[in-house]
Parts: sequence; C-alpha cells; structure tokens
Amino acid sequence: MNILCFNTIKENKIRILMVITLVIYMLPVNAQDQPTNTKNWEYNITPYLLFPNMKGNVAIRGIPVDVNASTGDIFGNLDFGAMLYFEASSPKWALVFDLLYMDLSKDGQTPLASRNASVGADQLMTSITGRYRITEWLDVGIGGRLNSIGSSVKIAAGDYILPGTDFSMTETWFDPIIVARAITKFNDSKWRLGLSADIGGFGIGSEFAWQIQPFAGYQFTKLFQLGVTYRWLGMKYETGSGTDRFLYDVTTSGPELKLSFNF
Repeated sequence: MNILCFNTIKENKIRILMVITLVIYMLPVNAQDQPTNTKNWEYNITPYLLFPNMKGNVAIRGIPVDVNASTGDIFGNLDFGAMLYFEASSPKWALVFDLLYMDLSKDGQTPLASRNASVGADQLMTSITGRYRITEWLDVGIGGRLNSIGSSVKIAAGDYILPGTDFSMTETWFDPIIVARAITKFNDSKWRLGLSADIGGFGIGSEFAWQIQPFAGYQFTKLFQLGVTYRWLGMKYETGSGTDRFLYDVTTSGPELKLSFNF
C-alpha cells in the first residue's frame, strides 16, 4: 500500500467522522417532533478534549517501535483531531456512542545520510454500547469498539545509490466489550461523580482491552454541563508475521475536558 492509498483511506475516515457527527447532532432536533410518549428519552451531546499520554510497543510491517509520547509530543504533531460523546437515555435504558480520532505527522531527517523523511499515523476509535439501569446509581451493558490504525513512512532517495522508501499499513479490528457505570448526584443534582469501566477483546479482536474513567461534572443549567474525566485505555492487538506483522500494545492515559449539552 503506497502513501496515496493511505491518504485516501485517511480521507475516507474523516468523511465518516463528518457524517456520524452530523447524524448525532440531528437526533435531538428530530426527537422534538416525535409523539409525547417518547419524552421519557433524554439526549446528551458532549464534545471533549483529551490530553493523551501514550506508552507501549508497536510493530509496523515487522519493525518494532517503542512508544513513549507525552501530551506535548502528541499535540506538537497533531494535524487533526475529533472527539465526541453521545448518549440517549430513558429511565431504564441508555444507548452510548463515543468517538475519538487523531491524525499525526512529523517531518525530519534520517540519522544516516540526512535524507528527508516524513512519518504519519492516524487512529480512529468508535464504540457503541447498550446499557440497562439496575439501580438508580448503576447501569451495565454490552457493546463493541471499532479500532482502525494507519501509519506511513516516506524516506527520500539519497544523493548517490541509496533508494527511497515509501510504505504504509492500516489495520482495523473490532472488540466486543462489557461495560459498567456507577454515578452519584449531589447538591440537588448539580454535582455528579462517577466511574465508568469496560473490558473486552477476549481474543476476538484484541487479545485483551480495558478502560477506566473516573469523572466529575457540574450542571450549571438544564442545558449545559461541564465535566472532567481521567481516562486509562489499554489494548493489545497483534496479527501477521514477518514483514506483515502488526502489533499495537499501548496504554493511553490523560485528562479530558468535557462540555455537555442536554436535551
């Protein structure tokens, strides 16, 4: 797969993101036109900003790479990012959608022969879960998370006999997940504290995947809420061998700042 094909895949991911975002933002508008028996459903749309740190091991076409990137490293090489949370809930049921996309690139030179080089990576992660409220403060459910990670490397040819290098690789996999969330409200429902967690993969996609998110929020008005979350997300996925080997064994962690709109 060459760089042109990789860029086409990346453009398609961005188009998908735009369509999904548009559909989600239209849902509360359409809900206002539904019969009164659907008014038990509430909708929450939350754009958010993740300040990630990434640590682990990656292998692209059999080439191993140690990953140890700080928030500054990631934002310094970020070309585009999109993060969105959506929830539709009734007194007993909830449908939750979470989307995260990052497009990173960096230009530089090789240590030997000082050849111009560029490296690109993009990650799309979307999860959809259905949840049932067991008690006033606890709900559990099942769902799935789709992961798609692409990378590309381009090294210019040397002045004499060194050939150029141009390759890319994209892997997409699906993880079934089991989720649980506990939430407590304080001060006449103004303050909210909680913990969300999930496990998944089970060898179907990732060998194992997990996520933990403690969160706190304050609802200023019926419409508007501000929240802070800390996310730990880990997954180990491996496929292929030799020059076709792909490994993603990375833990991403960091705080999130959320701006929620309730309908």
